[in-house]
Amino acid sequence: MTSSLPVAEQDLLARISADAIVDLTTALIAEPSENPGGTEAGTVGVLADACRTAGLGVEVVEAAPGRPNLIATLGERSARGTVLFLGHSDVVPAGDGWTADPFAAQVRDGRLIGRGATDMKGGLAAIVAAMSALADIGIDGRVEFVCTVDEEAGGLGARSYVASRADRADDVIGAIVAEPTALRAVHAGRGTANVDVDVSGKAAHSGRPDDGCSAIAVAGQILTVIADDGRRLATNPHPDLGPATWNVGTIVGGQGINVVAADCRMGVDRRLLPDEEIAVVADGLRARIADLALPDEASVTVTVDSETPAFATALDHPITIAAADALTALGRDPVPRVWSAACDAGFLYRDLGIASIVLGAGDINTQAHQVDESVPVDDLVTAAQLYALIARRLVG
Repeated sequence: MTSSLPVAEQDLLARISADAIVDLTTALIAEPSENPGGTEAGTVGVLADACRTAGLGVEVVEAAPGRPNLIATLGERSARGTVLFLGHSDVVPAGDGWTADPFAAQVRDGRLIGRGATDMKGGLAAIVAAMSALADIGIDGRVEFVCTVDEEAGGLGARSYVASRADRADDVIGAIVAEPTALRAVHAGRGTANVDVDVSGKAAHSGRPDDGCSAIAVAGQILTVIADDGRRLATNPHPDLGPATWNVGTIVGGQGINVVAADCRMGVDRRLLPDEEIAVVADGLRARIADLALPDEASVTVTVDSETPAFATALDHPITIAAADALTALGRDPVPRVWSAACDAGFLYRDLGIASIVLGAGDINTQAHQVDESVPVDDLVTAAQLYALIARRLVG
């Protein structure tokens, strides 16, 4: 398919090496960077060295002690603008059940296997390969690559990056986030927030339940409030993403069958639509709970544990069009999709107003976060080619 491209673009893509991508992905996987753990520094060190070798400017900035973001740049700011690539250095814990060492990557039947192969150390290597090829031919604009820490948990790295970039994002045309989408362009995705609802009551002997206040019974009333709000949300869906949703995933409470429960805790997932703020959502839940006729001994605390915002990029935005055109050029399905997952693109959208596309090798549903995680090597090469084409056509 690349033979139909202009000669200059064929030359660009010919500079992308499968061996180089596999070697860098393997080296990145060898640095575990499991989250929780705060151990991303080794991965970032390997990535920084690779970026320097590729001729990129490199800055390493701590988002928290021992947890560094990486910012690599190619070219200078100009009227052509900036294309931003975004990835993350952390991975979920490997867990048990692997058929080989999860941090000693291997290629088997054309697939690279190891924790982070698809989510998303392969994506990081594909970005570096694309930027290395662009560095070889030169560009008129600027390409920036940001690798954040803590994407799999609280978004610490992304929040640190957007806070530092708030006054200088106007030149960014758009962002490509290298999460695994099976090489499909994703132009919108709901956000997510974890909300803790803690209920306190009063313990008593179960033979005299009126002497106490059951926190579990109060939690039951709150469950009804959440269900009612879910039905309300279902009547006002986003045109692309559908409705915001609630899901009560965990409930823990009480100390024994013969004791009136003095405490109950619920872990609640709230899927967010673009422009929704979880602080406002949480205030709304608190207000609905306050309207309940609860016993005097009951108290309820609603706490937001974490948040990743939603994003939605217009189908006619230059970054969406560039992604579709590059996919078409390489014989891939160009139709943009929406995503069921959440990622750091939401922070770019909400806090910096940067339009984003999520596009990467590997499948988030069948490979990410799973035992024997793997990604096709050919797809990593295609991802790198897509990244290089998109950047060249926008700022090259």
